[in-house]
Amino acid sequence: MKQQPNDTFILVHGGFHGAWCWDKLRPFMEEKGFVVITPDYTGNGKEFHSYTTRIGALLEKQQQPVIILGHSSGGMVITELAKKYPDKIKGLIYLSAFLLPEGMSPPEIMQDDTISLMQSSLIIDKSNGTVRVNKKKAKQLFYADCEDPVAQWAISKLTPEPVKPAGNKENSRTDIAPEQPIRRFYIETLQDKALGITSQRRMQYLLPCEKVYTLTSGHSPFLSQPGKLAAVLADISTLLNSPAP
Repeated sequence: MKQQPNDTFILVHGGFHGAWCWDKLRPFMEEKGFVVITPDYTGNGKEFHSYTTRIGALLEKQQQPVIILGHSSGGMVITELAKKYPDKIKGLIYLSAFLLPEGMSPPEIMQDDTISLMQSSLIIDKSNGTVRVNKKKAKQLFYADCEDPVAQWAISKLTPEPVKPAGNKENSRTDIAPEQPIRRFYIETLQDKALGITSQRRMQYLLPCEKVYTLTSGHSPFLSQPGKLAAVLADISTLLNSPAP
């Protein structure tokens, strides 16, 4: 099987992060001949709807179907995009990301997750309606396997998110229908303290993927082992350029 080096990847970041989080991965991908697009949230709202709309506009401009990757909560974004733009997407990649059955929310999928430190690492600002990561806990949560200078750089760039209305599951209804033809892959992270491996594997069981890759990393392999992650993405590109099994 010959890799098609001209595939375009759209990389969708997760909560509290921005397009900056792909800075270490991008050179490895471009060295392999891939086109890399890293959309960011617009403005300060960082709302789910505005993010999906922005990426949808990017998809509409693409001449050929792209491979789209979602990290963490970015998984819900790419699932929604797959429903709206199936002809624009060649493959879906969930990187330690939420791959949710219809009507199931992240707290529900993580209800038995004893590994995740997410809830204990968040600070809610009720006056501003925002939630942020406690920067004293951020390294253990997101970047435990990163070199300290890299972790500190990333921590300095984390931003608050709006608090989602309690009981609102509308944005979590982002399942992929059984007849959806888009091929999907999962990259699990064994040492993840944000989305524990038990939660990741529960989602893989509920919504099986064509292939699952395993990285011995924390929640942010694009910072701790970008070369290994790039190799996995190149392998997925090769598979997507061959017939589905």
